[in-house]
Amino acid sequence: MMEDTDPPRRHGQLREEAADWFAIMRNPEEAEVRRKEFDAWLARGALHRAAYNRIAETYSIGKRLKDPPEDDPLIPDQEAPGDDIRQSPPKPKTKMRALLILAMLGAVALVTHWASGSSRDELKHPSFATGTVPATSDRLSQKLATAVGEIRSFQLEDGSVVALDTNSLVLVDFDSQRRNLRLVRGRARFTVAHENRLFTVRAGRGAIIARGTIFDVNLSSDNRVFVRLVRGAVDVEVEGTKQGRSQKAVHLLPGQQVELGKENTVLPIEVTKTRADDAHWPEGMKEFTNIRLGDLFIEVNRYARIPLVAETSDIDELRVSGNFRITDSERLARNLGDLMGLAVVTRPSSISLARRCPSPAKGNCRPPS
Repeated sequence: MMEDTDPPRRHGQLREEAADWFAIMRNPEEAEVRRKEFDAWLARGALHRAAYNRIAETYSIGKRLKDPPEDDPLIPDQEAPGDDIRQSPPKPKTKMRALLILAMLGAVALVTHWASGSSRDELKHPSFATGTVPATSDRLSQKLATAVGEIRSFQLEDGSVVALDTNSLVLVDFDSQRRNLRLVRGRARFTVAHENRLFTVRAGRGAIIARGTIFDVNLSSDNRVFVRLVRGAVDVEVEGTKQGRSQKAVHLLPGQQVELGKENTVLPIEVTKTRADDAHWPEGMKEFTNIRLGDLFIEVNRYARIPLVAETSDIDELRVSGNFRITDSERLARNLGDLMGLAVVTRPSSISLARRCPSPAKGNCRPPS
C-alpha cells in the first residue's frame, strides 16, 4: 500500500486522479461498484485526501459561479410542482469531467476577483470537512458543530452537504446500508446526494427520510421540530407516542413545512406553506418586513460578537424592512444608521443606535448622515 512517505507522485498526476475519483463518486451506479477501491485510494494518506478535498471545493465554487439559476437550492419557485431531484438521471462521466474543468476555470476567476481588491466580506463560501474511512471498515461517524455566531457548511463522504446555523450540532453515522444523522441542537440545511441508501435525519420526536433533496430542520430550545422543504420530496414521521400508536408519515412538497410539538401525542401533523424570508440563512441573509428594531437586534445578536442595542428605548420601537446580513452586527449598524438617519456609537462591549451622538462623548460615534 502506498503511504505519503513513498516517493511523491507528479502533482498534476495526483490532481488528475482526484478529479477522476470525484467524477466517479458523483455517479451513484459507478460509485456503488467502486466504493472499496475509492476508500483504498483515500487511505493512502493525507495528500490523497487533500487533493480530493481541493477538487470538491473547486467544483462547489465553480458550480455556484457557472450555473446559479438552475442549481441554486435557495430558489424553490423555479422548480416545477412536485419536482423531485431523485428523478434526475446521473450525468455521464465525460460530462462530469467537463463540468469539473468549467468549475476550475470559475474558481480561477473568483481568485482573480479577490486579488483585484473585492470586498471579502461579500464572498461567503463553505468549509469542507470530508471524512475518510480505513479500508478495513465500512462505517463512518462524525460530529459536525458550529460555535455561537458561526454559519458553516460541511461536505460528507457521499457528496451530501450539511449547512449548520449558529451553535448547532449534528451527529453523522454512515455505514454500507444507511445514512443516519441526528440534529442535537440548532438548525441545519441538508443537501442530499442521490444514491440507494436512505438518508434519515432525526431531531426531537421527528424522523425525516430522503434520498436526494434539500430541506431545513430546526430544533428549538423547547424540543419542537420544524421541517421545511426547499427542493425534492421528504417523508416526515413522528416517533414514540405515549398512546403506542404510530402516525402515518407526512409527505412534503417544495414550499411546505411542518411543526412537530414536544409532547408525545398523536395529533394530526399540519402541513403549511413556508415563508420566503428565511430561505437564504446559510449565506447569513434574512428578509424582514416592518420589523421593530428591538426584535431585529434580538435576531442579529444570536450571531453577534459585539451585541447591537438601542441607545434609548424609543429606538427599539422604530420599524424597518429590508434584506439584511444578520451575521455582521457592525456592518448592519452602519447600514441601519445610513438608512434611518441614526448615529452609531461603538464601545468595547456594544454597538448602539442613537438619535444623535451622546454628549459628553461615549465611545466612538458616527453621526447621523
